[in-house]
Amino acid sequence: MAISYDFQIGKADTLLSEGLKDLDSKEFLKKMWQRDGTVWTADPRHHVIAAHRLGWLDLPGKMRQQAESLEQFARDRVFRKASHIVHLGMGGSSLAPEVFFKTFGNAADYPELIVLDSTDPDHIQHVISKVEIESTLFIVASKSGGTIETASLAKLFYDRLTAAGIESVAEHFVAITDAGTALAKEGKEKYDKVFINPSDIGGRYSALSYFGLVPFALLGRDLMRLLRTAVAEEDACGIGVRASTSNAVRLGSLLGKLAATGINKLTIETSSSLSTVGWWIEQLVAESTGKAGKGILPVTGEEVTAAPFYSKDRVFVYIRLKGDVDLYTEEKIGVLRKNGFPVITIELDDPYDIGGLFYHWEIATAAAASILSIDPFDEPNVQESKDNTRHVLQEYESTGTMDFGTSSLLESPMRVYGNAQPANSVQDILNNLFSGRKSGDYLAMLAYLPRTVEAGEMLFKMQSLLRNRLRVPVTVGYGPRYLHSTGQFHKGGTPNGLFLQLVHDPVNDYAVPGEKYSFSALFRAQAIGDYISLKSKSKPIVSLMLGKDFMSGLKELFAGLD
Repeated sequence: MAISYDFQIGKADTLLSEGLKDLDSKEFLKKMWQRDGTVWTADPRHHVIAAHRLGWLDLPGKMRQQAESLEQFARDRVFRKASHIVHLGMGGSSLAPEVFFKTFGNAADYPELIVLDSTDPDHIQHVISKVEIESTLFIVASKSGGTIETASLAKLFYDRLTAAGIESVAEHFVAITDAGTALAKEGKEKYDKVFINPSDIGGRYSALSYFGLVPFALLGRDLMRLLRTAVAEEDACGIGVRASTSNAVRLGSLLGKLAATGINKLTIETSSSLSTVGWWIEQLVAESTGKAGKGILPVTGEEVTAAPFYSKDRVFVYIRLKGDVDLYTEEKIGVLRKNGFPVITIELDDPYDIGGLFYHWEIATAAAASILSIDPFDEPNVQESKDNTRHVLQEYESTGTMDFGTSSLLESPMRVYGNAQPANSVQDILNNLFSGRKSGDYLAMLAYLPRTVEAGEMLFKMQSLLRNRLRVPVTVGYGPRYLHSTGQFHKGGTPNGLFLQLVHDPVNDYAVPGEKYSFSALFRAQAIGDYISLKSKSKPIVSLMLGKDFMSGLKELFAGLD
């Protein structure tokens, strides 16, 4: 098992050399292992944050000592006839488990894993329809122990199991959290098992902690094999290693230096068997680097196309599994390389090399942040949308209504909000939004929609169409999921985003136990909360209300854009 790199970066080779020289002069790896925050910023306020967020550095070696007990825990759940695992988490607490399941699947006789990281009641209904609740194990995963989405979902399923007359509801729940959180306390009182994660690990760096490895073990896969490649990469990035000899540091050095020159759109392509890896990288890189008006914006899930459709602010990383070759992608990547775009190809010998790949990207992200002189471990703008959501919900509880805080730009055929110029049609409003784009901009599509196959295909088509038409990178994120990843970049990163929010009215609804609002209200409040946050920063944003028949609205929108 091994991870190999091929840097085909043309003129950017000079930037790579400069970055490595910079990191070596800082003694980057040595000081990082010493928990010295000065390798990122001179601001002493950030040194405390950095010093208490580096527990992931020696995590692979430490977690090997827990592998046997985790695998025994998983075998016990098989004995109890668990047919499904529903993983309740957000951002870094849920994306690694999703990558593991999509890449490895579940071994024979082990339960299927479903990640539920949405407050959309239609998506919740979809999950409920797929499982037999009496044979389902729920993992409640939250570092803070108070994530509103996770806590609300946990209460929903706990109440449903109780109402169903299940004899021992506690046996259906496992918690993963930090010590001293409300979830840790509740878990000890009401759940079968609580895994206390090291508190010096941030959520987005937690893939190789209990947050990722408990679900991985429950899939019946080989933990020691996964950790073996991660430990090898830990050794390759150790305290005595020079930056120039570590591929992970080389990657981060290049990405940081490119971003400093304006080439900051990290476009991730993967072979089909690794299709979800880009989602995990997206949340790690965007939330770690997107602040202080700087950052690296990942672009994932995009169809690779001809060179003329790409803006010059792109760097491409192609991650493939040996033997899993897509000739179309290989050909297009080769053409991009010939046209002068920097291209880094990363090849895994074996799917279990994902353990090492996760570690590589954590190191690379920390190195890129050092080049950019930003703290990769805080998230100063994430709280804004949370606070706005809370205010919207409080208003809803008082008045029974919630709105976008402004008059609509258009009432028919759909309601439209935003700070674009009013017009007589949706297409004209969008054209006004798009006409303000400049070199270096990007368009973020913020989809508060059910994650159905049909909706995903339509968003994929819209992403490609708008990329080709506008010649700017187009990202797609499902709300509220993206609030815990690219949401930080949208508000704190480079100030050149255009935002198109797509919001549907759920058909289903569920009460949030113990609250005066339902999941439908929470879902809408999160869309409004993020809209208010972006609009308050004068970000160009348009929000389209697609109603209950959202697919008809999407198809109409697509036809008008074509």
